[in-house]
Amino acid sequence: LTWGLVDAWAQSYYIDQAPSDHGGAAMLQIADLNFKSQVLTPTTDAMWEEAWNVVANCNNLAQQVAAADSSLFAKGAYERRMIEGEAVGLRAFMQFDLLRIYAPAPASKGYAEDTRTFIPYVDTYPSYVNPHRTVAECLELVIRDLKRAQELLLPVDAVSDMDSDKRFSLNGTVSALFTEARGYRLNYWAVTAELARVYLYAGMEDEAYAEAMKVIEEEQETGYFEGSTSSYDIEENGNMKLIENIIFALYSPTELVEWEQAINYVVSSGSESYLCMDSEVANQLYGSEAETDWRMLYQLEPVYYNYYYRPLKYHEQVSGKSFAEKNNPTIPMLRMSEVYYIAAEAIFDKDPEEAKSYLSYVKRLRGVRDTDYSAVARKDEFVELLVNDMRREFFGEGQMLYQYKRLNRTMPAMSAYDDPVLPTDENVVLPLPDSESNIN
Repeated sequence: LTWGLVDAWAQSYYIDQAPSDHGGAAMLQIADLNFKSQVLTPTTDAMWEEAWNVVANCNNLAQQVAAADSSLFAKGAYERRMIEGEAVGLRAFMQFDLLRIYAPAPASKGYAEDTRTFIPYVDTYPSYVNPHRTVAECLELVIRDLKRAQELLLPVDAVSDMDSDKRFSLNGTVSALFTEARGYRLNYWAVTAELARVYLYAGMEDEAYAEAMKVIEEEQETGYFEGSTSSYDIEENGNMKLIENIIFALYSPTELVEWEQAINYVVSSGSESYLCMDSEVANQLYGSEAETDWRMLYQLEPVYYNYYYRPLKYHEQVSGKSFAEKNNPTIPMLRMSEVYYIAAEAIFDKDPEEAKSYLSYVKRLRGVRDTDYSAVARKDEFVELLVNDMRREFFGEGQMLYQYKRLNRTMPAMSAYDDPVLPTDENVVLPLPDSESNIN
């Protein structure tokens, strides 16, 4: 759901260059919108089942912790709140992603009036009968749970050290890491950023802006998520994922090995295969900023006579590089840059200059300076600029499909030889698996 299926579905890759095995075959099918392909459905069925298993585990954990006495926890009420808040937040996080995959976005149809049902929302354990709900009902429950997670986690993370050296530190005892390394946990600021994301998806711009500003004000006061880095840190020190900018990430020590061996530089029949961006698409995407934008200069690598650019975001950094220990096992899930995108889009109608300043700020932290948006007067023009920068920022992170759906926007073609993909339900809603009635 990061560099794999969802990015392929969003037409982010020139998929014809991808390997036909090691997961590449499923990506080929979803990029071609062959949702019922026998090559794809084993992967998507497993995705569905594993997602609901995570939800069930979160529900079980949340219920048991809520019923337990604080004296059972090593750090008392603090630890109890932390565990329950994370579990409640994670079940909302997971089910929001499922909603975005298996149901149309509110923008495609007035969702308040849309009575169609798509997926269940499960918040108890065990749960054997799970009626499907409307998009509006699911969003209401996601918001409810994220607000509850905020209440639980605010006192926890009010005293957490969220500096990037601490929130992604793997040093220390096991007991210390359980309550530290908050970047690898669904911390309060991640829950707040996710709530802003949900509100914007639901078309609730005022609420999205209010939540985004909570995180922005924290960043401005503490510098925790500023993402201030240097080209030297990226190129020479291995900060390929721009760690300082990440609010919430997953930890996976095998992710880079799988990416390198299974997806990039797979040799088949004497030729190399890899996930990549078509060079014409990249040139159009970056335009005149290609010579300064660090995402073009350092996160993409020209291959095959410069016809393609392969992503380096998940390229394993050697152990001698100072950021390697944090960079290599980290899978970005929520970035501070997205919070600025949300705030910018949500406030544009009321304060275009404030909105423009947020986009300029993100670009400046990526090496692009002297941006001039004085000629941008309409919101659709500004959203065009936002989407362009999102495509640079989220490449390999599985977020662009959701942006296209949320905006009811045509997906750009993967190459000059392919067609754009219209945001119809047939193209951007994954059919439910045959096993969907067996959720436990």
